[in-house]
Amino acid sequence: MSGAASYEQLVRQVEALRRENSHLRRELQDNSQHLSKLENETSDMKEVLKHLQGKLEQEARVMVSSGQTEVLEQLKGGSLQMDVSSLYSLKFPEVAAGAGEDSPQHCPPHGDSAGDVGRATLRLLEELDRER
Repeated sequence: MSGAASYEQLVRQVEALRRENSHLRRELQDNSQHLSKLENETSDMKEVLKHLQGKLEQEARVMVSSGQTEVLEQLKGGSLQMDVSSLYSLKFPEVAAGAGEDSPQHCPPHGDSAGDVGRATLRLLEELDRER
């Protein structure tokens, strides 16, 4: 009789291990999908930052050419610092073109895109912060 009980115990252990294995596979798949999403968002953020850097460089050239060098000197000296955490507290509407999509349009091809890019950047930063 102890052989049958031992066998039944092994069968229950195997079933429990199969359930755990199935659960771990689902969790691994979910984590892989989440990682892919984060990689895509990171790539999108890099593009947004490149665009913003280009806009800042353009603005700097305009300021230098117009003689407004005080702000540039303050930026170089570090006296003007942007507190990223304060950006999270700002509430901007989502970029209309990107609302509801996984890949929002960060860089509209024309018009005053600095505001749209800033809002898209803040939205992505908020999403990343929530996922952390």
